[in-house]
Amino acid sequence: MKNIKPTFLKRRKPKQKIEMKQVDQKWMNRLFLGGLIAIVVLATLSIIVSLTRSNKPQTIIQEVSKDTTTTDYHLQYYLNDYVKAYFNLSEDNAIQLDEIEKLNSFYDSVPETRNQGHTKSPSSLVSARLLSIKDNTATYQVTYSVGKGDDVKEITTGFAIPFGVKENQYYISSLPWFIPLTEQQATGFATQDKLKLIDDTEIESEKKEDLDSFLNLFFTNYTTNQENLDLLAKDISALENTTYKSLDYSYYKSDGKKVMAFAQVTFEIAGNTHSENFTLSLQPKDESYFVQSLKHTIPKNYTKTNTTKGDTK
Repeated sequence: MKNIKPTFLKRRKPKQKIEMKQVDQKWMNRLFLGGLIAIVVLATLSIIVSLTRSNKPQTIIQEVSKDTTTTDYHLQYYLNDYVKAYFNLSEDNAIQLDEIEKLNSFYDSVPETRNQGHTKSPSSLVSARLLSIKDNTATYQVTYSVGKGDDVKEITTGFAIPFGVKENQYYISSLPWFIPLTEQQATGFATQDKLKLIDDTEIESEKKEDLDSFLNLFFTNYTTNQENLDLLAKDISALENTTYKSLDYSYYKSDGKKVMAFAQVTFEIAGNTHSENFTLSLQPKDESYFVQSLKHTIPKNYTKTNTTKGDTK
């Protein structure tokens, strides 16, 4: 029989008694008050920093435009006077001295010229047109006459003028020079780009006579009487100092209830005559017509397409 070892139960340790420590109320009050003061101080500092930043002057950097092509009308008037002084030269030697003195007054200092044998023929400025101003140089198209008697010649040329600015005032900084003029007229157009007036074969002759008669009445009042014109057209002003001479061309197309009229007429102003093109929208009214709209053009493709499209002449 085996020997059995006795088992002894472990003695339980008595539970420790948890005691509640009493907190000093004064200490808690101080702790709470300190935290509150810290929050107030931080909030105040944040507000002060924010206000300081908003009131701090900011430096705004603006890019200065380098564009020198802007035209100053004061400068243009000044340059116009210089052009007049340069190209107007009298036949009278005594007057020439005053004119040369006036011309020299435009320079900051009179330009030195080594050649003392320049010839000066009487000249007169006919016209001058400012073309451009760039990099302190003005370019003109100048027309002037030179010579006297039967030997007078008219010359058109380009003329470049260097200038400077000092205390918001201008001066001519050096001798000017002559330049060739660049042709500005476009060329190389195809024949189909040209407006061609085609005889009207689409409308009956009797109706065409009625329409022509109305246009004659309209253009007569267009150049004479505003009250009568108001009875024939909408929001169109009568011309002054103009006489209607003739209806030289007319072409009509039906556009729903309306009739589109394409016309070329002759006017006279102070003894001189000239032609003008018109496109009119005519609305039937009381066995006659009323002009709803008027354009001072005839579309190049007026016989084929809608009149609101296409180039005009």
